[in-house]
Amino acid sequence: MASSYNLPTIIKGDTFKDLQFTITVNAVPLDLTGYTIACKFRKSSKTGKITKSIDTTSGITLTTPASGIFTIDAFTCDFTAGTYYYDIEFTSTTGVINTYISGQMKVEQDVTY
Repeated sequence: MASSYNLPTIIKGDTFKDLQFTITVNAVPLDLTGYTIACKFRKSSKTGKITKSIDTTSGITLTTPASGIFTIDAFTCDFTAGTYYYDIEFTSTTGVINTYISGQMKVEQDVTY
């Protein structure tokens, strides 16, 4: 089951700051060496158009994979104001897929646009 983590609220047009995670399973860091990690943001939680898609080829960095540490890289948040849903999916070198993190991110309309 995925752990729920709501990302900090961001103002539309601002830079989403790097955000680092450590994945542990039974209190032990998961060795992410060779893993593919993907994250998608959607306006609707189950269906709907993908607003942003990032992965380990662009937008996610395996910071210290042996220690289970990865980073969602900084990006300009050009989403329409509202609540977005995301999850982060991990694919091992053997093809096993697990979703360890999911949650929401609120985007507020900026005044100086």
